Amino acid sequence: MIDLVLVTHPDPVAARNLIEHLVREHRIACGQILPSGTSVFFWEGEVRTADEVLLVLKSVAENREILEREIRKVHPYSVPEILFLSIDQGNADYLAWVRDSCTSRPGKE
Repeated sequence: MIDLVLVTHPDPVAARNLIEHLVREHRIACGQILPSGTSVFFWEGEVRTADEVLLVLKSVAENREILEREIRKVHPYSVPEILFLSIDQGNADYLAWVRDSCTSRPGKE
C-alpha cells in the first residue's frame, strides 16, 4: 500500500533537511514542500496562529512506524501533524516507483 503523508513544519530549511534525510534512507520516495501558509488552531486553551509549510511525502505503509518515529525525533512540535493517507489507485508506474524507492537500499539494487 502506498501512503501520502502530510506533515506541517514551521521551518522550511529544516523541512527540506528532513525530506532529504528521509529520501537518502529510503523511508520516502520523494517529498514536496508547499509554500508557507497560516495555520489557525486551538492549543493550550487559546486560539493560535503559526506560519507553516506543508510537506507532502510519498511512502509505503510498511514504513509508517519508522517514518513517524524519525519525523518526531527532529520535529520541533511536541505534537506534530503526521497524517498517513492510503492511496488505493493511481498511475501504476508511479506507484511502482514509489514502492521500489522505499524498499531498495544501497548495495541491494
